[in-house]
Amino acid sequence: MIRLFRGSGAGPVLLLLLAALALWLEFFISPPQTGLAAESLPMPLWGLITDTLSGSPLIAVIVSFVFVLGVAILMVRFNTSSFFIPRRTFLPALLYIILYSVFPGQMILNPALPASLLTLAGLWRMISSYRVNGMTFKFFDAALLISSAGLFYAGSVWFILLVFIGAMVLRSPDARELTLAVIGTMFPWIVMYAVWYVTGGSPGELSEIIRHNLFDQVPSVYWSRTLVILLIIVGLNLLPTLLYLFREMPTYKIRSRKTFELFIWMLVISAAVFLFVPAVSAEMAALTALPVSFIMANHMVFTRRVIVSEILFWIMVIMLVVSRLWPY
Repeated sequence: MIRLFRGSGAGPVLLLLLAALALWLEFFISPPQTGLAAESLPMPLWGLITDTLSGSPLIAVIVSFVFVLGVAILMVRFNTSSFFIPRRTFLPALLYIILYSVFPGQMILNPALPASLLTLAGLWRMISSYRVNGMTFKFFDAALLISSAGLFYAGSVWFILLVFIGAMVLRSPDARELTLAVIGTMFPWIVMYAVWYVTGGSPGELSEIIRHNLFDQVPSVYWSRTLVILLIIVGLNLLPTLLYLFREMPTYKIRSRKTFELFIWMLVISAAVFLFVPAVSAEMAALTALPVSFIMANHMVFTRRVIVSEILFWIMVIMLVVSRLWPY
């Protein structure tokens, strides 16, 4: 499977779609009821989506599935454009779909899904600023995209740090670019407060919604035995890829090395937010899976120990199936 997905063509695309459909089949057959019992105060833009789809479970499943495919497609296009993994491959998309499916309870109408799409677009915009002569507005665009993601999922606002880290990693610090990044960060929220006020809402009410989504405790995930074992296996797949990345990064081209530095920072921020922010739970997997998928794919594409990687990959897939069939 790894050898197949190392390349491109119709075969990997077809298998990618079949894998995605297989993981989502149970939801298409029996769409779960959608509601906001556990999230009575959603972020504004996400509230519009959930209110629209609350009475249409099947459409909610289709919308969520399209979001996942959209993220997967954007990941492939991102690498094709920047070529930080110097090979055309669909492995990042396949790994993202698998890793996102680890928490089946978060697969439908997860606010972190549109947030991950915007965050990935922001990362792409930042990377494209490398070696741009003179002042660039791309950090403004990146800040605008990632900050807008917070209007869907509040936990994504912590990734705004990536914009300023990216400015330090990709370019020499420029006060004008950093100022534009701050403006891009603030702009979506200023617009949201303005629209909220004009439409008759109270700014204090909006501030309370944002505070609730940023800091209040959310219900914990049911950590079944099979889920814990699956996460351990995912960790066993990730660990050698991280070691490979740290060992090989000095040999990479500068642009590729800086891109993976940002992925590592994104992974660090994800871990820190999950551990220390009570408002963040398993839904964060939609964002965390982005850097993890790219890092794992980079190793699988070039490793000479294909058999070992293949065995670990299939153990992860088999355990994912087991956790679905026996979620206890």
